[in-house]
Amino acid sequence: MKKIVFLAVFAIVSLSAYSYTTATQNKDLQNALSVQYAKNISDASSKLQELDVAVKKTLLFDEGQGDLEAREDIWRLSSDIQQSVASLPLDQQFSTMWMNYLGRLGKFSKEGDERTDATEFHKVMDRASQNIESLSDQWSIATADMASGNLSMTEWQERLDGEKATFDWKGLSASIQQYTESDFPLTASESDALKKKELKHIKDPKVTKEEALSKFKKLFPDVSNQVIDTTDSKPGAAYPFYHIRFADQDSIGYIDITQKGGHILSFLTERPAGGGTMELESVRKRVETFLKDSGYTDVVYEEVRENDTAFHFVYTRVEPMHKAKVLSDTIQIKAAKEDGRILGLNAAEYIRKEQLKDQPMIKINWGTFFHNNVKVNNQELVYVENEHGIQRLAYSLTVTLEENGEIGTYIVLVDTETKDVIRTEKQA
Repeated sequence: MKKIVFLAVFAIVSLSAYSYTTATQNKDLQNALSVQYAKNISDASSKLQELDVAVKKTLLFDEGQGDLEAREDIWRLSSDIQQSVASLPLDQQFSTMWMNYLGRLGKFSKEGDERTDATEFHKVMDRASQNIESLSDQWSIATADMASGNLSMTEWQERLDGEKATFDWKGLSASIQQYTESDFPLTASESDALKKKELKHIKDPKVTKEEALSKFKKLFPDVSNQVIDTTDSKPGAAYPFYHIRFADQDSIGYIDITQKGGHILSFLTERPAGGGTMELESVRKRVETFLKDSGYTDVVYEEVRENDTAFHFVYTRVEPMHKAKVLSDTIQIKAAKEDGRILGLNAAEYIRKEQLKDQPMIKINWGTFFHNNVKVNNQELVYVENEHGIQRLAYSLTVTLEENGEIGTYIVLVDTETKDVIRTEKQA
């Protein structure tokens, strides 16, 4: 009898100790996630102020290096802010509106001077300047107590959920929608194209949460041992997905996997940067092995950028009809310089997949198409969105031209059917 009582007491004590340890670990994980949220809030706030300054700088110049640098800053900061808030449990409507505005602002800063004259470009940036300043002020009010890192998960949900929060996220969403409509109004063809994208659905069979977790563990064995929780995306998401949050001793982050097909929509992990640097080609091989293992087998390398700790790769989908790159269907991957480990992935544009149509390809004599001192160095086929938001098959030409004793390099995109020049980009 005493032995039975002893075993029962021992079992209760052991279970209590296990429960305490598990609860402590979960608390530590949630604390780490709260710190990450606070960091991302702080980063977004800081870069939003920098974006405000960059937009105002464009109002100083009509052309030249000053205008070019300001527009490049807008492009970079718009992208950085989107990455900073990507893992935050923001109100879905607000997040969608904000991402759309930032995306259109970044795109206009990069291409606007090619599609409008200097006067119209200045008018758009003047309106954007006022709206960015207002947005920055409202964002500061909304997130005033969030940068401390001391909030619980419940408190984060209460502050960022559009239905529960005391701050009017719905009202801010409406304001951003007005900013978008006033600063970057859609043409009729762009609106139609956007509606078609929104109506598209992945036709792959649905996967369960368990299958999504299994894929996560297969692709990311180093960080998938400590899953905090798995939740469904909120209503209104373009593609329903599973949002999986995780943390271990030195990493914290999330992965979004589509419910249809089990495709990786996005992945982000934060961890301390280590020492040492792998060769670029070695990191690229690791990245391309990961893409193949993840099922992204129809993409090709496009470009790479780098900072002190990571390489940022871009891969582009190749369609089977003409073996043409689809410039709108890209995957961005961030990999650590230290060991080639995948730190981030965004495949939203790839998964959306543009609907492409075949079109005639006329032969063009580039010798008469260009001036006689222009040299064509490379030619390939691409699908690119024209000014009406329609995907067109185009010749992508890398050309060079002597300019005041220096060689200028340009990418020229020419419609294969109409010979229209869709875009011309000067290369740095």
